[in-house]
Amino acid sequence: MDLQLTFHHIGIACLDIEKTKLFYMELGYTATPTVDDPLQHVRVAFLDKTGEPRLELLEPLDDESPVNRTLSALGVTPYHLCYAVSDINQAIDSLRERRFLLVSAPVAACAMDDQRVAFLFNKNTGLIELVEVKKS
Repeated sequence: MDLQLTFHHIGIACLDIEKTKLFYMELGYTATPTVDDPLQHVRVAFLDKTGEPRLELLEPLDDESPVNRTLSALGVTPYHLCYAVSDINQAIDSLRERRFLLVSAPVAACAMDDQRVAFLFNKNTGLIELVEVKKS
């Protein structure tokens, strides 16, 4: 099965979005408004800069947040790579054929205009997020 993934952003686990955001803004990034995503248990802000990769800052919203374990072990660190796909179910099937484990089934993400996202993990690749881009 053909795998069509387009790079979307780098997710960064952080303890305090506002403090982490300041460094990137000093580098010329602009930030989107911060959004709470109770389904994902995270607070999210995106950072953009022309010619640079898009960044997503992720702060735990509560004790159930999946980024808590990463922050406890490593502190502020890159957390995942995200790829845009046109058909999230087909992409999941293709990645599962490549021995990726589905960590989080597709759900609408309010921080991404309610586009569906899913997380998968492979011990040789790490954690990736898929976002199903809306067809125009």
